[in-house]
Amino acid sequence: MARVLITGSSTGIGQAAAIALIGQGHQVVLHARNEKRAEEALAAVPGADGVVVGDLSSLAEVHQLAAQAEKAGPYDTVVLNAGIGRLHDPERLLTVDGNEITFQVNTLSAYLLTALLPRPKRLIFTSSALAGSGVLDLDDPNYDRRPYHGREAYGSTKLHLVLLALAFGRRWPEVDSLAFDPNFVATQMTVRNGDVAPLDSAHAGERLARLAAPQPGAPLPPNSYDSERAWRPGAQENDPANQDGLLALCARLTGVIVG
Repeated sequence: MARVLITGSSTGIGQAAAIALIGQGHQVVLHARNEKRAEEALAAVPGADGVVVGDLSSLAEVHQLAAQAEKAGPYDTVVLNAGIGRLHDPERLLTVDGNEITFQVNTLSAYLLTALLPRPKRLIFTSSALAGSGVLDLDDPNYDRRPYHGREAYGSTKLHLVLLALAFGRRWPEVDSLAFDPNFVATQMTVRNGDVAPLDSAHAGERLARLAAPQPGAPLPPNSYDSERAWRPGAQENDPANQDGLLALCARLTGVIVG
């Protein structure tokens, strides 16, 4: 039996993965953005072993979330699944910390929570094949000096998550670390963006559950990246200099350094 923390599990893929894991007899701690969503999450996922609360657009709340999560641990697997996508929004939106919101919620919060929590046996970062269209600009991640494009910002954060998965896996050899592409799934985010997706959350949730609590001896996917689509990490993602550059950027913006 595994104990698993899943961020962004009040709805969508994270919720579906939690339901699948609990059905298999595993223990799951949910995460929600606020107390109202936490109540809804517990009602939607019978058998959950609790819920932790924190808005990932605030670094202070991520610290509070990490403290709650550590008390509810330890974990065999931590799934960094929470994220937002403002694919069609034309204007940049900044958080209370002064960061572009997609970058902070998708990238910085995943880095910070991973850095603050005790190391689990396995880390999973929910990425996307849209990482292939992302732009790695470590000098201007907040679009302070270049035009903002919502789809590019989203793809770039999914690229970041692949880099984080590979970076943590390289630095922490005792931890299985991988990125997960759920494919094109109908979620609140895709519906909000006007997209018609061919797959449902249950399909992706079952795949994520298999990664979060694998059978003993199950190997990691090639390149530590699991996807049903053709794109795979290449030279840019596998370059340790790019991985370390992103870690250094995240450390500078969060004030937390990873060993």
